[in-house]
Amino acid sequence: MPLRPHVAFWLILSVCAGAACSRGSSSGEGAEDDSAARSAQGNDAAIRNVLAGARALAQPGAAVDYVADEMEGMIKARTQSQVLMYYEGYRVTMTTPSDRVTQITFDLVEAKPTLEQLDEALGTPKPVRKGMLYEYDSPTTKAKILILAEPVSMPAEAGSLVRRIVIEGAPVR
Repeated sequence: MPLRPHVAFWLILSVCAGAACSRGSSSGEGAEDDSAARSAQGNDAAIRNVLAGARALAQPGAAVDYVADEMEGMIKARTQSQVLMYYEGYRVTMTTPSDRVTQITFDLVEAKPTLEQLDEALGTPKPVRKGMLYEYDSPTTKAKILILAEPVSMPAEAGSLVRRIVIEGAPVR
């Protein structure tokens, strides 16, 4: 018994629509999986500048221009109390009473490292309320620098992405 033309048309249309939905769904899921895998791996673009900032902040009288040069950054905006620099995927704000840098804050927009990547670069952290606290001891000046890594979500695990890093000198005891 032959199919009527309109029945055949609807049958072909439903088969094509079903194939398109399943293909679109699987490629969409694959794109989400790829995105999740990339973000879970983290991005270490900022880590080099975090280490450079910690080393520069450990120097006596860490001047704004010196710290910016060490971090290979270009100052985009400056007030009496802050300096702003932009990098690809993140921005850096330096707190600067007068011309001395007292704190460096990395706001990681796209270039988010994982805590595991920071562990490799800075050693074992101490968990604190806001995230993980690392210590950097300058071998030349003997200064102690604290580095707070705030994860995207808590509780923090080794694979957790970091949204903000704050570097400042440790209080003198």
